[in-house]
Amino acid sequence: MTQKSTTRESTRDRLAAYASLARIAPAVPLAIPSMMLVAEADATVYSQTGLSLRIGAGGANATLTITGAGGAPVGQISLQSSGSYVAIYGLNITWQALTQRTQPVPNAAATTWYGGIPVNAGAKWNSLGRTTGQFAGSNCSFLPASRGDINFGSSNAGGFNDDPQGVGNNGDTWYLLFQFTGGSGSGGYGWLSFTANVVGTTIRSGGSNTASYITITGWGWDDSGATIGAGVTASAVPGGTGLAALAIGAAGLRGRRRGRN
Repeated sequence: MTQKSTTRESTRDRLAAYASLARIAPAVPLAIPSMMLVAEADATVYSQTGLSLRIGAGGANATLTITGAGGAPVGQISLQSSGSYVAIYGLNITWQALTQRTQPVPNAAATTWYGGIPVNAGAKWNSLGRTTGQFAGSNCSFLPASRGDINFGSSNAGGFNDDPQGVGNNGDTWYLLFQFTGGSGSGGYGWLSFTANVVGTTIRSGGSNTASYITITGWGWDDSGATIGAGVTASAVPGGTGLAALAIGAAGLRGRRRGRN
């Protein structure tokens, strides 16, 4: 065998190995040379699920610690029940929220309230899947805000209805979206999951709501600065694009060499 044919066979064998690697790579990602992944963005999703923190209707106030790499604290979310709403706010955290003012009614001032926008799984910051027309009252608008409260009833007679954010009384899972605006997680987007049980009683001035409550079930956030889908608990597998290009390139190069021979 000549030196030229030996080189040709060696090259062909290497290309076949690369194509084979591309086919099995999802099962063995660590076998991929790191230089093939340089075009992929690094992202890690940190999350905790399976929580059961009841807030309101006899549930105790609570503080959630959001963690990152190595379990290091990144931020805190405070949860408190306060009459006609559950207060949800955090340290260095901005919520995707809304403001809304109801129409004035006889013998009562218009009620202004704000709070989180409960969204379904998969919704992202500024891509909510809900419209202003789905909320009670008028003059509703979406905005970033310091609090992501869930509201029950009204603080005065004739104000917004018992469930202005439309979470219902059936225990469905909802999500609130947030962004870290300071600290080690600054720029990262995340979600807080909860179920709701809203009893149809209007809260009058000076009254208290002892029936409605929410239950916090989990949280998650992405440290890359990309908007994360509500409920997402894992990062996308990196390197897929690079591997596809490698497989196509190897096959094409092999075809050109065959044509030449």
